[in-house]
Amino acid sequence: MRPIKMQPVLVERVWGGRRLADLLGKTLPPDVPIGESWELSDLPHGRSRASGGPWAGKTLREILDQHAPAVLGRAEVARGGGAKFGLLVKFIDASDRLSVQVHPDDAYAAAHAPGESGKTECWTIVHAEPGAWLIYGMKPGTTREQFAAALAKGTIEELLKVRPVKTGDFIWVPAGVVHAIGPGIVLAEIQQTSDLTYRVYDWNRTGLDGKPRPLHVAEALEAIRFGAELPPSGGRGRTSDETGLVIDHLANGPAFSLSRITIDRRPWAADTRGAWVVLVVLAGSARLATGGDVMEIRAGDTVLVPADAGEYALEQPDRLTVLVAAPQGKAPQR
Repeated sequence: MRPIKMQPVLVERVWGGRRLADLLGKTLPPDVPIGESWELSDLPHGRSRASGGPWAGKTLREILDQHAPAVLGRAEVARGGGAKFGLLVKFIDASDRLSVQVHPDDAYAAAHAPGESGKTECWTIVHAEPGAWLIYGMKPGTTREQFAAALAKGTIEELLKVRPVKTGDFIWVPAGVVHAIGPGIVLAEIQQTSDLTYRVYDWNRTGLDGKPRPLHVAEALEAIRFGAELPPSGGRGRTSDETGLVIDHLANGPAFSLSRITIDRRPWAADTRGAWVVLVVLAGSARLATGGDVMEIRAGDTVLVPADAGEYALEQPDRLTVLVAAPQGKAPQR
């Protein structure tokens, strides 16, 4: 099967902006603050569609219903992967602060939201304004009781850890970590397919309807990992560093594995190894070749490479930076 370039679902957010057009070539509706571009989504309320080729206009779900073994790989289908594509890919434009929030793990989701998975995610910073920051976790020693009391008093900001960020940074956000993206940041988000978000604080602002957005304090207090050691990303760091080719192995967990390929003016090839592969282009351009098929890719594109494609090659790369996501243990390391 040929690679499938996806057409995103654009999501209006009160904190959104216009930089997805400026930086990643997205066509945005006029005068609408777009905060998220769901590049590859199998969520019922926001399924992405193929932008061209023989499946043009079909949703990811329609493609999987017809061709799950060829797209996902037979082993993934045997494990039940065809029921819901396990990866959700987004670009996020934070012109203002996102809410302080937390996502539950798989166990909490199964107990309280049957049919949903937890939400472990990770971010790669595509663009950061000078002085950009995000919130990642709480100050050491913060207890559930202290956190709840600070929420009641309106002093929660005193307990949050602020982390400066710059373009190119990678941030691992396992389920249970309190977090918020600060203003002036555009990032690529790779996450489990879940929309379970528990807001604990929203900076006392109103939503697009002029009303305060709902908070989920009780659920958040149960989902937050207070005092627990956080699971590592599983990444191996820089696994290849050659002239014109750098590979950073960023994450490897039950939900997905992820590498970042930075390549310029030399070809690079890998094999799907019998499983799906997702390419998320952060910068530059190249030709994606599989068998007799060639597809031009550039910054802002997201492409699903079916398992049956076998070898895929990035040819004529021009200052290309691309994230390569795959099932656990499948992201390329060399």
